[in-house]
Amino acid sequence: MQLVIGDDDTLHHPDRHHAGHALATLIGASRRSLWLRIPTLDALTDNAEVCSALKRLALSSARADIRILFDSADNAVRNGHRLVHLSRRLPSRIFLRQTQHDDNDPQRCFAIGDGTGLFEASGWPRPGRLDLCGHRLPRAPRLSKQFQEHWERAGGSPELRELRL
Repeated sequence: MQLVIGDDDTLHHPDRHHAGHALATLIGASRRSLWLRIPTLDALTDNAEVCSALKRLALSSARADIRILFDSADNAVRNGHRLVHLSRRLPSRIFLRQTQHDDNDPQRCFAIGDGTGLFEASGWPRPGRLDLCGHRLPRAPRLSKQFQEHWERAGGSPELRELRL
């Protein structure tokens, strides 16, 4: 599936089993920023294709803005989650924050690439449908604003801290 952010306004509805590929497609098409809102650090973000795309975006430019906002990190550190490992290797490029309890929403799962591309899987891990679009979905600006508000209130997760000796 090809996607051009800012140019392609085709709305794709990938199958739930291809959610990781759809998210990686959006990340791969992003050039400047990726904001990802997920309920928990789970299989969607532990996907090798997603982590590879995030790494490419992070290393593509010192100005790349990668923010990942999550509600819960249940078992992510203990199970060796790829995204946690990647964020530890690239701490100045990939930022993870945990939402405040009041902002937790297990239905919220979306990614915004370069301010206009959108991946949305409301109700993850059992979404009603997946949406992927490179441009002009009316929900993207509203979700961007909500993401920014939650990001400002969010903080670092004590579970993700690494003790270096």
